Amino acid sequence: MNDGRSRASGFTLVEVLVALGILAIVMTVLYGTFSTSSVTARVVEERADELSSLTGALDTLTHEVRGALEQFSGTKSGMTFTALTPFHQDDVPVVQKVSYEFDEGRLLRKTFQIDGDDKPVRTFLLLEEVTNPAFSFFDGQGWVDTWQTPGTLPAGVKVTFSYKRREVETVIPVWAR
Repeated sequence: MNDGRSRASGFTLVEVLVALGILAIVMTVLYGTFSTSSVTARVVEERADELSSLTGALDTLTHEVRGALEQFSGTKSGMTFTALTPFHQDDVPVVQKVSYEFDEGRLLRKTFQIDGDDKPVRTFLLLEEVTNPAFSFFDGQGWVDTWQTPGTLPAGVKVTFSYKRREVETVIPVWAR
């Protein structure tokens, strides 16, 4: 029987407001999660870039120190030597006179003419924001701050410094010795 009133279907105002409240809470939680993930991803990417720069610089330095051939001299702030470098020319490794120097918060790699003057041919910036840098050299009995012994190579080179809140220390054996 129909008494003249029709039953309207739909949601009441209270139901709509409750649904909107629940939606707002869920969206707030999702926004917080994605925001935190975004910040974390940015930090991870920055750290990966820092470690990549550090690894690349130490790999080049290590390879050249291990291949040191002659004319080695060094102080706490830098070292110069002739080495078989990791860089190739016509698929043949290049023998170069190179130096590594800590200068005003930077680690620099310089190349020189083998029989030329002491003016660098090229200078490469390996790292910035370097603090507390030092090279030291192993003479077979202990570590010394300078190496000025003509015709001899140290048994090893120790490199220490701070780089973007990280303490770095590596010991590199000199193989050609």
